[in-house]
Amino acid sequence: MLRDLMPPPCGDRRDEQLTLADWEREQENERRRPVESAPARNGQPLGDVAGLADALAPKLAAELAACTTAVAAPESPTARLLTLDQLVAELPAAKKPETWKRWLYERTRRGEVPGEVKIGGMLFFEREQTLAWLRAGATTG
Repeated sequence: MLRDLMPPPCGDRRDEQLTLADWEREQENERRRPVESAPARNGQPLGDVAGLADALAPKLAAELAACTTAVAAPESPTARLLTLDQLVAELPAAKKPETWKRWLYERTRRGEVPGEVKIGGMLFFEREQTLAWLRAGATTG
């Protein structure tokens, strides 16, 4: 009795198995169905890519602006740190960046650069301390 209530095992469902011809027919029917038009926003249809881009652009711009201000916020703990490349960009262009990098690496090996911080093997500099040291003539402290 219980067997009569249960569905047949998967192997016994040969009549319900989808064939390649059935799948192709379903795909053709899907292609022939009319496409529903996209909803309009402010009287502008969103059916085309340009309309969609126009609708999304203000939202994306607002989100990006919020992200960039959050990253550059002065209260951020890493905002006070400069990478080596950022510090080199602050230095005079009289020397090549490679020369400035070598000069800074040598000074950090000697322990002469105030505000030097190593995080995960990378070299960072505390903005105010290091820039003050450079403005004062970069003398040994």
